[in-house]
Amino acid sequence: MTTPVKLACHECDLMVTIPELRSAQRACCPRCGFSLTRYFSHGRSKLFAFTSTALIFMLLTLLFPFLIFNAQGSEKIVFFVQSIQSLGQEIYLVVVLFLLATTLWIPAVVLLGIDYVLISSKFKKELPYTRLVLRVVFYLQPWNMAEIFLLGILVSMVKIASLADVSFGWSFFAFVMYIFSMAASRVYLDRLQIWNWVGHHKIEKLKS
Repeated sequence: MTTPVKLACHECDLMVTIPELRSAQRACCPRCGFSLTRYFSHGRSKLFAFTSTALIFMLLTLLFPFLIFNAQGSEKIVFFVQSIQSLGQEIYLVVVLFLLATTLWIPAVVLLGIDYVLISSKFKKELPYTRLVLRVVFYLQPWNMAEIFLLGILVSMVKIASLADVSFGWSFFAFVMYIFSMAASRVYLDRLQIWNWVGHHKIEKLKS
């Protein structure tokens, strides 16, 4: 259960007093209906579990074949990074770098940053740069576009299917699970709740 707190609505700037919330309850702005916060019991443990799972699946995505092409008796195995780098032969290099950033680099920073903040919130003394890391996480979070890349792969498969036999490697399934794990972690990544977890050690210090 949370404690009452005042919060400015992100959409209309109305100051709203957030009441006590029980598990899975959501607080919305009375003026515009914007979702302000949602509370889950054991939310910190669930968030850590999903972000750690996403990191594991991200690593597996890089280790195994992503796509396997068979055409005229020859077979070509493509790994995940190669599937992005091969786009450089057809489009600008800056687009390739953008895809690498939005599917791998930025999500990795976000996931590692969340885990760092969660580990910090477990201690009574805050780890260095915890609040800065948390601000970076919320700044970079909208730039995670791995699911858009997956959609692009599936659309391309429709066109390639007429030219060659295409099968999915273990990396492809790991990538799908990585996206699902990322999506699940977003459910528990509540701005108000995680800032409360970060500041909780100060409250405990005052009580002791």
